[in-house]
Amino acid sequence: MPTPPADSLLSPCVLVIKTPVASRERVAERLGSTGRRLTGQVENAAREQERTLDTLQEALARLGVTPVTVSVDAVDARARRTLAAARLVISVGGDGTLLTASHWITGAALLGVNSAPRSSVGYLTLTRRSILARDLARIARGTLLPQVVDRIEAEIEGRRLPPALNDVLIAHEQPAATSRYHLRLGRRGEDQRSSGLWVATGAGSTAGIRSAGGEPMPLVTRRLQFRARELYRPRGRRAAVLESGFVEDGQELVVESAMEAGWLFVDGAREATRFPFGTRAIFRVAEQPLLLFADPARWTPA
Repeated sequence: MPTPPADSLLSPCVLVIKTPVASRERVAERLGSTGRRLTGQVENAAREQERTLDTLQEALARLGVTPVTVSVDAVDARARRTLAAARLVISVGGDGTLLTASHWITGAALLGVNSAPRSSVGYLTLTRRSILARDLARIARGTLLPQVVDRIEAEIEGRRLPPALNDVLIAHEQPAATSRYHLRLGRRGEDQRSSGLWVATGAGSTAGIRSAGGEPMPLVTRRLQFRARELYRPRGRRAAVLESGFVEDGQELVVESAMEAGWLFVDGAREATRFPFGTRAIFRVAEQPLLLFADPARWTPA
């Protein structure tokens, strides 16, 4: 069987690009009055991102690929259609850029490039400038393959939110306020007061939920994990039965808001949805997974 040309494995290609801190309008205006150390950090990160982009464009050109570029801060309806039609999506930034791109990907594979490793968290990213050309060549040859990674399908009153690759946080809009909600899994139900409720995938199990006491899970796993943050335990009452647990494939975790100012945060603060009193949210393993170029060893429990 003849080997398909490299560009057929990489095209259509979409780049989702982070806006460096130094290039953001409000930040740029304040840099002149900021200390040298902080100013130097953000300026160095911006220069490093430019070098990464140059390397990426050169590597793609050598492979015969002409990408479409989308700013992570301008993922409008047109950009979403472009992402949905792509074969390869490359995020250039850190984890936040990758997570935002992942929300609008249907059949494409996603490659994360940490554009400034000294200042950017890139746990979900696979590659960086020094090895980028090599990894793209491996993808073009078919010797570097993506992992099939499950996502969270979140539904509020029948409306589906963008699928979460990492996690969803249910919390009050004020960080110091109590998060109140009713939690139900199967036949078990419970009213809870906490500082928020995490629902996470295998990919997200090493992020916020782990800091709250959750368990690391393999990257490839057909289950979700939930855990309450700083759960309030009234004196003299029985122990919580749903402080933490797992949502298996085919199960649903149902959460009803008891907060007038509740919110659902999908993979961070960029994708937020109001979750007012009496509103129900349902969480399950999403039917459509994501194809992610990743190193599964990072999610192997120690």
